[in-house]
Amino acid sequence: MPSKEIIEKSEKELFKLMFPVGSPVVKEACEILSDLIKIDTTNPPGNEIVAAEYCKKLLEKEGFENIEIIESEPGRGSIICRWKGSDPNAKSLLLLAHLDVVPADPTNWERDPFCGDITDQYIWGRGALDCKGILVPELMAAIYLKREGYNPKGDLVLCFTADEEAGGELGVGYLIRNHFDKVNVDYVINEGGGFLLPFGKDTRDYVAQIGEKGVAETKIRVKGIGGHGARQLKPDDNAIYVLSKVIQRIIEFQPPIEIQDSVKETAEKISLPGIAKKILTSKRLIRPALNLAEKLLKQPLSKLIIPLVSDILNPTLLNAGKKVNVIPQYAEMTFDCRILPGHDRETIKGYLKKALGKKLFNKIEIIPIEPTQLATINSSKDPFYDLIEEIMNEMHPGAKIVPMLSAGSCDTKFFREKGVYCLGFIPLRYDFNPNMSFGELVEMEHGANERISIKNLSYGVEFLFRLIKRF
Repeated sequence: MPSKEIIEKSEKELFKLMFPVGSPVVKEACEILSDLIKIDTTNPPGNEIVAAEYCKKLLEKEGFENIEIIESEPGRGSIICRWKGSDPNAKSLLLLAHLDVVPADPTNWERDPFCGDITDQYIWGRGALDCKGILVPELMAAIYLKREGYNPKGDLVLCFTADEEAGGELGVGYLIRNHFDKVNVDYVINEGGGFLLPFGKDTRDYVAQIGEKGVAETKIRVKGIGGHGARQLKPDDNAIYVLSKVIQRIIEFQPPIEIQDSVKETAEKISLPGIAKKILTSKRLIRPALNLAEKLLKQPLSKLIIPLVSDILNPTLLNAGKKVNVIPQYAEMTFDCRILPGHDRETIKGYLKKALGKKLFNKIEIIPIEPTQLATINSSKDPFYDLIEEIMNEMHPGAKIVPMLSAGSCDTKFFREKGVYCLGFIPLRYDFNPNMSFGELVEMEHGANERISIKNLSYGVEFLFRLIKRF
């Protein structure tokens, strides 16, 4: 939990901003976010068209033109608004966010997941962080600038999309394949980074997502001998028994550590002692050092660091049998596999051979779940990256932007594949969340009691206002 001194210092810094908590712009942003949370866009089925139409009405009311809602399937709507710039030769910028959210089990929540409640400190509900709490600052910053009479030099595109939580094929993927001319820009800013790292009492390191790991979801099927539940089968003939061995071997297996250039970039910029940087780039030391550091610092460091240097294989779904007195002929396990740049399905196959051994490996059928999405990455060496660091130094003196590969996947992958420079960066400070640790904040995005502090919402509006105006 942040100390009282850090919170007080943060409040003083926030007070200097153009849009502090309590300002009319932030109050309006809270109300818009509340409205969007109340629109249930759980994916599946998505139904993002309702939220897209809400955004369209807001933009039309403010005098924006060139607004279009495109449906990839009935109800799966994405909205694009291109604010034409005054200079056709100037660079263009796209503000990206997604309209859909992951499911929420209300039995695990203190409030209704789609309540949109505004308290004195938070806005509550599914999507408050991921990703309607990013969409609203993008929208609000553009609206305020429009009211101010501002006109961008290059085109500014607002793009709020469907289907990100299911891979984005019916959202940004569809737009890229079928309407690239409508979203073609020089730069994209999106979710995936911007959070303040929990290192030290006066930390000023913010993460910028410069790439994202690939996604290669995979199903393993084991064939056994089916029959009546009263029969006695040998363990190797029962598909469920065999699959349980497969699962245990995968859980025990640790994919090798691989120190890629992106990790070296992270180590170069991050505000850690030299010895810590050496550990971060050491195959041999990184796991034991993180285990020790977690015990001392009480922070979930392995969750943050290990995905940057290793592929991740997580069993997520099991399926076997349809009736209690019938031994199933097949048993299946699906696992989520996130892979580093340069890795592919052959990499996963190699892991399974090593983890299971020849005898057990020969008992499984590997079924790829398409589409396979390979990792995408761009460098931190770009003027756009430098501009973001300049702006954050104005908002948080001494701020440093740390480039990092994202463990998860988001919609920027589609743009990176087209050669567009993308950064995941919307600032989010854990010290703006009263009585909440960094770990608790991270777990909320797809977990229970998701909410965003009004301070962080105002911080996002401030950042995007400055970015658009300085771009």
